[in-house]
Amino acid sequence: MTLTAPTPKLLWLCALVWLCVHGVAFTDFREFKVLLTSWTEVVLPLDKQFLYSSPWLAMLGRALAPLLGPSLSYATLCIAGLGLLGFSLHKSLLRSCGPDKVWLAWLLLMSTPLPMVLLQWVGKSDSYLLAAWLLMRLTNRQAVHLALAMVMVLCHRELALLILSLDALLARRLRPAVLVGAAVGIGMMAAYHHVILDRVPAGRVAYAAQGQWSIPLGNLTMWPAMLACSLSWAWVPFIAFCKPKWLDAALLVTCLGIAAMTLDFTRIFVLLSLPWLLQLTQRGTLAAAQAIQKDRRWVLVVALLATLPSAQLVNFKITGSRIFENIDMLNSIISHAR
Repeated sequence: MTLTAPTPKLLWLCALVWLCVHGVAFTDFREFKVLLTSWTEVVLPLDKQFLYSSPWLAMLGRALAPLLGPSLSYATLCIAGLGLLGFSLHKSLLRSCGPDKVWLAWLLLMSTPLPMVLLQWVGKSDSYLLAAWLLMRLTNRQAVHLALAMVMVLCHRELALLILSLDALLARRLRPAVLVGAAVGIGMMAAYHHVILDRVPAGRVAYAAQGQWSIPLGNLTMWPAMLACSLSWAWVPFIAFCKPKWLDAALLVTCLGIAAMTLDFTRIFVLLSLPWLLQLTQRGTLAAAQAIQKDRRWVLVVALLATLPSAQLVNFKITGSRIFENIDMLNSIISHAR
């Protein structure tokens, strides 16, 4: 492995280091099992009823559970979602950056909080949401656009609409099939909430509005953490290589403002802003490749930024590595196995 350019070996090494530094975390498994056993009743507590607005994983789980059981269905869906996202993201980076620069693009993306959001929120439908959007960008087939837009809404109704809106703004085009697919997804969600379920569950917006301005004000009191955790170490290469424009500043402020309305600040910011982050990555990759040609030590800088410890803002708290929790979990599994 040389240092003249990033290679697959360097990327896998950085990914391994990242996992050893940050660890992984799982979420919503208990709620997943509840949703499998009760499809027509609102049985989740108020603070978890937003999951009824993200029924995609539960729909797939109900199809798999008779064969695999709840636990194995959960694990299968999590692994499949991450695999599908990795495939679609690699295809997207290949198209935008080319085969000679795709590994550099991956390293730049690793310096963002995207890996933390995906691997410390395992169990959310985030991977399917982003994979559907990325696959949509890789084809011009209207029927596929319609189906994928519908899937996005079923994964996360509010984020899907925001991501599709940002994508249309950056691409400066509206895809009619996407609008139809989103409308179908919203219709399916309305039918699920008002016809199938015994009562209408509390949505994300209603839950966030309960305390009026308590959530955004709580986040804003930690504005340095908001800025630091929004892009993590990607601030360095994006400023160095991307030559930010006024549109970038406007998009950053908009995404920060929307994410500040939520408790999962960093996660929502990254998912919402991915169309913009990918555009920055494309611009940054081209400039970084030129810098590496002049001074190959830039490869070490980019690799270091991709593996440095990072953190996220959740529930007005800064959280980081889960590696000690992972070690405790493994010790518990080993002890029970004995």
